[in-house]
Amino acid sequence: MSAFSDFWAAHLIWRDPLIASVISGALLGFLGVYVVLRRVVFVSAALTQLSTLGIIVALLAEERLGVEVEHTSVQLGIALLFSSGGALLLGTLGSGRRLPAEAGVGMSYVLAGALVILGANRLVHVAHDLNSIIFGNAVAVPVEDVFILAGVALLVGVVHTVFQKEVVFASFDRETAEAMGVNARLWSGLLYFTIGLAIPVAARVVGALPVFAFLTVPASAALVASRRIKPAFALATALGAFAAAVGYLASWTLQLPTGATMVTVAGMLFAAAVAVRAIRD
Repeated sequence: MSAFSDFWAAHLIWRDPLIASVISGALLGFLGVYVVLRRVVFVSAALTQLSTLGIIVALLAEERLGVEVEHTSVQLGIALLFSSGGALLLGTLGSGRRLPAEAGVGMSYVLAGALVILGANRLVHVAHDLNSIIFGNAVAVPVEDVFILAGVALLVGVVHTVFQKEVVFASFDRETAEAMGVNARLWSGLLYFTIGLAIPVAARVVGALPVFAFLTVPASAALVASRRIKPAFALATALGAFAAAVGYLASWTLQLPTGATMVTVAGMLFAAAVAVRAIRD
């Protein structure tokens, strides 16, 4: 009872990070169904690199040009610009027959990664704290980051609710959609744009490793457990939120690394889904 009392007494410390982690898990779990079924699981890595490049550019501007961009919301805004812009290019230019989506993702990841290394090498005054500036810390999340994340999640939810039929059709039956006059490239670009919005804000809250995991593992578990697409979206959203919540609370109580604990819980959920499917079949 004393342990629970101590835990609850610290709720002002863990409340905001827990809320942000749950929102991130749910948002990425939902978008992960598209990522897994379209077989572009490394898109999260590429867009994370692009958002990181945006922050590096902001920090270099501050250090070399004397432009004031120290406020985290400005840094995040530039990261969103790089990530969402790159996502639009990947979703539109990379969707043709001559350039598969995988090629665009791979080139974006490699080039952005190289530029991040070069840019980080030139930074001086924030080099010691660069990792936390880029990826944040799931243990201590500022309340403004929670509101930004919630706003992005709401925007993504509205977009996918209003245009669900078009995005799903263009994503999973592209040839038929184009034959019926649907602009598949437009809807693919919109999908990638929403992913590009979600990744920087989620990475700032929970880190790069959980972002990659939440874009793949909950969706994979949901697709194993469900035979239909619509239930898979709901289940992936719930599993992402559950893995984030349980992982965060477990890391808090057991004094474990937060991101790794979240990923481990997500992996356990996937193993459970595989076991349930094997028993059911």
